[in-house]
Amino acid sequence: MAVWISLRNLLAAGAPMSAFSLATILEDAEARRFLVLSAAFLCSMQISAILEEYIYVSLPGFANYFWTVAMVELGFFAVSSLAVRWKEHGMQGFFLMQKPQAPWQLYLIMALLLGLSQGLGKVTFRYLNYATNTVVKSAKLVPTLIISVTWLRRSISCAQWVAALLLVMSSALMALGEQAAAPSFNPTGLVIAAVQLLCAALQGNMQEKALKDHGASITEAMAYSNGLGMVVVFVAMQVSGEAAPAFEFFMSSKFALSLLLLRSATFFIGAVSLTAITKEHGTGAATAVGTARKSLTVLLSFMIFPKPFHVNYVLGTLAFVLADIIYLQVSSARLAKNKIVSQADDDIFPREKSVIGKDVGKESV
Repeated sequence: MAVWISLRNLLAAGAPMSAFSLATILEDAEARRFLVLSAAFLCSMQISAILEEYIYVSLPGFANYFWTVAMVELGFFAVSSLAVRWKEHGMQGFFLMQKPQAPWQLYLIMALLLGLSQGLGKVTFRYLNYATNTVVKSAKLVPTLIISVTWLRRSISCAQWVAALLLVMSSALMALGEQAAAPSFNPTGLVIAAVQLLCAALQGNMQEKALKDHGASITEAMAYSNGLGMVVVFVAMQVSGEAAPAFEFFMSSKFALSLLLLRSATFFIGAVSLTAITKEHGTGAATAVGTARKSLTVLLSFMIFPKPFHVNYVLGTLAFVLADIIYLQVSSARLAKNKIVSQADDDIFPREKSVIGKDVGKESV
């Protein structure tokens, strides 16, 4: 009779690395599921990144239609969240006829910030290369921590501040490297990136407020923020004059339209895979896979789309990876602490904890 060994139990018990043979891992159904989800996440996100960079730098006829790319991406998430609400609440949920848990004003602000964050995040590719942009976007941790401390009154560890400082250093090194290596470097990209990071940090904290303080479901928050965010992006497309030529370009080129849809679809698959990893294996596992994804994206960008070399790129990438490793350790430690507290609560209040856990699980589906 086969003995199934839980990979998570081995990790918790501090088993030596020799215990994690390929045969042992493949025998564990939970481990196999984690590997499949991780592979789906990494592959889909890398395909999405490669397609996106190809569209920006190599697609013939692409004339900086960045807001259109953001519109399609938001559309995938809006439609998917509405489909889930249809399954859960019927037509009323699909057409958002039910009163939302969080205030309308909060969702309007979230949508504005999300639309600006997604759109400006794409516009920065007009001024910065893909690798630099990936690193700079990761610096969202810095304003997120500041807002968490000043507004939400969250406690932040020293290790998190160290990781944030390394991300700032990494972003500066990558930007200086691009300035030295690319004669056409335009600092406007850094200004837009700074505004985008602020919008993303504010949107993330407001989403946390909607979920935790108002008890909104994830699908409700996604439906309102992404759906209304599309309106924000559409207005930006009209103001910038991008809407008509972008529509004409993608409708006249099946190849370009296919790339755009495939890029957004693979990004969506990656997001769904990461959500499944978080739900089934915890935040620590999701953070580890996410860390690997970001580092791999930067490396593949340099390998597949050659860029002028500068030593600052190497130093910036090293600082970036180190920051991710530190943040991974912080997330893992926080997860372990939460498990200890949860186990203690189970020992003291087994019945009450069981009921609460059941309700939360039902709401999160």
